[in-house]
Amino acid sequence: MQNRVKTPGGLATGSGPNYVSSGAMVTCSGSLCDSEPTHVMDHTTFEGKTMRMGAHCAPCLEKQIRPAAEVDAANERDIRLGRTGGMNGLPDTSWHMREFTPEEAAEIERIKAGELVETYLSPGVFEWQPPTVNKESNA
Repeated sequence: MQNRVKTPGGLATGSGPNYVSSGAMVTCSGSLCDSEPTHVMDHTTFEGKTMRMGAHCAPCLEKQIRPAAEVDAANERDIRLGRTGGMNGLPDTSWHMREFTPEEAAEIERIKAGELVETYLSPGVFEWQPPTVNKESNA
């Protein structure tokens, strides 16, 4: 399982190449996905506030966010077959996927270029930060 790492702009991503088999510099924030993120999952609250829920690859989001009619039909089918239903994705009424904004895409590119590295802050808390330079190594 990879770490969840936030960019300086607050976008949750997955770990870098040391933690995933694909060797990708930054990955989908799905816990078992090694693919590069391409989209953001947004959630619109009842108050109308939009919350970013992380950077994901499109296939992960397509499994999670589906049209409401498709989710309802899958839940009804599950119930008819004796399953509980409710595990068929999130209806797209309050959840949606979008491509990165220019600022979000720039942060991902900075990670790929090595300008931001995964940094441990505290137990379970990681961020993409500029690499530190060890000044004592030149002494």
